[in-house]
Amino acid sequence: MLDHLVDLADVGGAGQLIIYTGAEPAYCDDADGTEVATCTLPNPAFGAAAAHGVDDCQASLLSTATDASATGNASAVTYFRLANNGGTDFLQGTCSATAGDDLVLNTAVIANGSQVDITALVLSLPFNQA
Repeated sequence: MLDHLVDLADVGGAGQLIIYTGAEPAYCDDADGTEVATCTLPNPAFGAAAAHGVDDCQASLLSTATDASATGNASAVTYFRLANNGGTDFLQGTCSATAGDDLVLNTAVIANGSQVDITALVLSLPFNQA
């Protein structure tokens, strides 16, 4: 299931990781907040999912995703979305500069025109739940 999910990033070519500020919507197809940066993903974006411990599997971003000219915002980032090359969002998660969020950046406030590098993004899916 996780392989199928992460392969959606490669539909139509290289997908995107879009970082936002504002309240995280309940669903990916709900209205966006304020876009702060859009990073182009490598193609393929993620490696094959593999077991990680006894109760989940993980898939990792294969190489750096970058945005060399972020629009920036004075507010801290709060969530991200993954989209395919056609712009269809398929996954969202929390984002900040704090460990424990789905995507952790080196800074929570991205300045206009700054370089944004996503060097690690690991997606997990639970399995063997009793």
